[in-house]
Amino acid sequence: MQEQRETLIFSRQQSTSIKGVAIVMLILHHLFLLPSQNHFLTGIFGGSGGGFEFFLSSVGKLCIPLFFFVSGYGLWQSSRDDCHLWQSMLRRLQNIYTIYIVTVLVTVLLLFLWTGVFPLKSWRHAVETFLGFNVTINGSWWFFIIYVELLLLTPMAVLFVRRFSWGLLLCLSFILYLLSAPVSGFPYFARVIESMGLTSTLYKTFPVNLFWPNQLYFFTGFCLAVSGIFEMILRRSLNRLHPSFWRYATALVLIAAVLSFRYFFVDIGEFFGVLSKKGINIFQYIMINTRADFILAPVFIFALVLLSYRHKSPILSFLGNYSAAIWLIHGSIILIVFTSLKPYHPWSPLVFLVVLFFCVLYALAYTGIRNLWGRLAFKQGIKS
Repeated sequence: MQEQRETLIFSRQQSTSIKGVAIVMLILHHLFLLPSQNHFLTGIFGGSGGGFEFFLSSVGKLCIPLFFFVSGYGLWQSSRDDCHLWQSMLRRLQNIYTIYIVTVLVTVLLLFLWTGVFPLKSWRHAVETFLGFNVTINGSWWFFIIYVELLLLTPMAVLFVRRFSWGLLLCLSFILYLLSAPVSGFPYFARVIESMGLTSTLYKTFPVNLFWPNQLYFFTGFCLAVSGIFEMILRRSLNRLHPSFWRYATALVLIAAVLSFRYFFVDIGEFFGVLSKKGINIFQYIMINTRADFILAPVFIFALVLLSYRHKSPILSFLGNYSAAIWLIHGSIILIVFTSLKPYHPWSPLVFLVVLFFCVLYALAYTGIRNLWGRLAFKQGIKS
């Protein structure tokens, strides 16, 4: 079993690189989401920043299913033979809450120094923020409590597939996805839920409302890991795509197809008469484009693995290893960088690199201090 895990194609190294891709897409998504607010940027090809940057931002939203898919896939691989599921879950919660709480403290300090206004309005606001229930001071933290909920469910999911089957778990996950009507955009189910008087209970109480659609990305990865289907498809594809030219060509075509389909999803739906762009704002547009992400994300990851097979990407692996810290701090960094550079009409790639630099700097500082604290605690334990 150990030898088999070491020869996995979609290994820990591959999943770390995918997290690195997700981090790049995340920053692009939040940097260039609103063209009307980014008019001060100089675009990639000159002129006012807008068109191409918005394309990068729109397809960058794919970072969410990428992250949850890889998390679900990896948690099954690390839990399949674990006899201490609950202890492992508590350890993961401790690790993620540690970095989250530290980042909240740093963010509060940064915002206070930058704006002169203390961002936490009351003791209740502070407690809810540190627990992850209230993300008003940094909206990009919404994913944190969803990840916590999924960590809490992981032991039960492992026990469920051991007792029943991964197919049944995936079916239950898809049913929950269909019930996420107001978020995922299935009007029939929205009307059914409303007729039952459950709309407020299911969809207006944060953080439960965001759990419904995002859990499908996680359990898709989880179930594809349990079944071995994803690994089998990868292995067979790599065996058949010879010479390497066909592997690269297939990967690039799939990547282009996924990104194009996702960007033009609403237009395609409008062409076939199942969707309409009339009256929708940019946030609704982005949300509607997420409907097929539980399919597009695995295909995108499949293409990335084909493209990078037997090739290491130190930069993406580096970003993937520090993904949690970067994800949590990037919103605050973007705010400060945008405010600082706005008068200078900076080139949009330069803004991206500046934001990425400070995010990485924070991640390195956090990791260095954490490791130093761990060594000091270890030495203190030996002395006592």
